[in-house]
Amino acid sequence: MLAAHGHAMRSLALTAILLAALAGARAQEPTVAMFDPIQVPSGGQPLTIDRIADIPRQLAAAVERSNCRVSEESVKDKPVLIFRPADGYRVMALVACEGVVLYSRAFLFEHSIRSEPRLMVFPVIAPSGGFSASENPGLMSWNVESRTITAWRGSDFCPGAESRHTYRHAGGELNGFALVKVEHRQLRCASPETEWRTAWEATAWPTRP
Repeated sequence: MLAAHGHAMRSLALTAILLAALAGARAQEPTVAMFDPIQVPSGGQPLTIDRIADIPRQLAAAVERSNCRVSEESVKDKPVLIFRPADGYRVMALVACEGVVLYSRAFLFEHSIRSEPRLMVFPVIAPSGGFSASENPGLMSWNVESRTITAWRGSDFCPGAESRHTYRHAGGELNGFALVKVEHRQLRCASPETEWRTAWEATAWPTRP
């Protein structure tokens, strides 16, 4: 019985040695980074990506998690934009998603450029009046000169209606952006497009006495 006990103890010791050796070997293996480096230009200029293979892995994970469907055709037609709207603000990305018509998702690298960004929510005008919030304000574009994001909403049917939300970077809570204008127009089939009409436009808040 003592011999059996001694054999069991030797087996346990050998197992412990093997596990320790395996752990040491794994510790020496090079770790594979789960992110891709992102070099963002200065001055609000965007990093433009027109191939799916070039989308950084941390952003690609967020895109997939948000159920945003992309293809080589959509990325070629509407490239991914990664930019810092101004010095001191966080990096963000605009990604066009496939649907009945193209729409965009915006992502904010909230903690680190190496971590998966979070989906952004934008204020939008509500059909019944007032304002609401949406992860899909429309197909978004970034204008460096005016420091604005424009979000277009429409359909592939005519006649139809289109709307356009404009967000200006001027120190708001949404990574510096604030909704400043909402426009709409009718989309005609055989006639030239009608002019955009302003449905709402921000004015300066009254100063406190």
